[in-house]
Amino acid sequence: MLSNQAILCLAPNPWHDIWRNRQHIFSRLARQNTILYVEPRVYSLAALRRGKVDRRDLWSPRLRHEAHGLWLYRHPVWAPRTRRPGLRRLTKRLRWLALRRAMARLGLRHPITWVFQPRQAEMVGTLGERLVVYHIVDEYTAFRYLSPEERRRIQEGERWLLSRADLVIVTSKALLTTKSSLHPRVVWVPNGVDFQRFEQVRQGNFSPPEDVAKLRRPIIGYVGHISVRLDLPLLAAIARRRPNWSLALVGSVWEKGCEEDLATLRALPNVHFLGKKRSEEVPRYIFAFDACLIPYRQGEEARHISPIKLYEYLAAGKPVVSVEIPALDGFRRVVRTADSPERFVEALEASLRENDPNLVRRRQRLAAENSWENRVEAISAAVEQALASS
Repeated sequence: MLSNQAILCLAPNPWHDIWRNRQHIFSRLARQNTILYVEPRVYSLAALRRGKVDRRDLWSPRLRHEAHGLWLYRHPVWAPRTRRPGLRRLTKRLRWLALRRAMARLGLRHPITWVFQPRQAEMVGTLGERLVVYHIVDEYTAFRYLSPEERRRIQEGERWLLSRADLVIVTSKALLTTKSSLHPRVVWVPNGVDFQRFEQVRQGNFSPPEDVAKLRRPIIGYVGHISVRLDLPLLAAIARRRPNWSLALVGSVWEKGCEEDLATLRALPNVHFLGKKRSEEVPRYIFAFDACLIPYRQGEEARHISPIKLYEYLAAGKPVVSVEIPALDGFRRVVRTADSPERFVEALEASLRENDPNLVRRRQRLAAENSWENRVEAISAAVEQALASS
């Protein structure tokens, strides 16, 4: 594993959010490196004028020790974003100075700068970095809620970032294909699973969480972000066709672009939104499911995705029914696919009839091969090779 490095992560989401690949990666790299995880929120000038400021951001320290080797950093409230050209340059400079002070306090002189999205890259190239890593987890221009202007800005930002990155890591083969023509050093490392956490639940005195334990069985479950990315009408159709099933949806909800579909889904009596859960709680929910869903809306966004939930479902040994996506390559012998509500119901019914301990163990072995420990070793090898040739 990579060791004795200073790593500056310009993150797209707070540390205490749904755990995505960055939290899994940096919590492991922090065991042998110093990580400064820069959380994304920067207040706008308009928000400050309206008094829309979280009091914790006013009084709590901007630099906080989270765990061994891991520090969290928040941008100062007094350096907001603004569209006024002169003031924008000033507040950006203030954010830069504040971050440099935090880096100096931790002794991060020539860090590896790690960035996940173009909109977090405003300081790339100004922090004395010895290496810049661009870690791509989605085809960002394929997000359905983007306006044409937003899509154009992302395209321009990514071209700029690719021109400055020393190493590009992608999470899907589709991203490998599209980005390899734009950068000479692109490495494919899919997402993975915290397999040990699932094993601890399986081997312990497992009891399902109270909110899912009271649901009528069978329980058809989904874990992850709930948004326009999902085929919400498909979920509603499944729920209507089998009113004796419980559909349990675990995760945060973002309504933009899918307000009506979400309202329809919420109105169904056998659909249960259980809310966002801490990462350590997720395995208990998945073990409580009778079958699991990957119900993405088909399109470019789904084609480029590497779903962590796939590995988590398999780590629990659960049957999985998914839409057809390239990320299933290598897992098709243990995952069912469907392309319509009728086919989904048929596949779920077949899943619920399963009684094969060997199939459960095969899924769990596949998950173990795709652990975050293995992924971090592959990422470390790619970074070490890039450092050696820089």
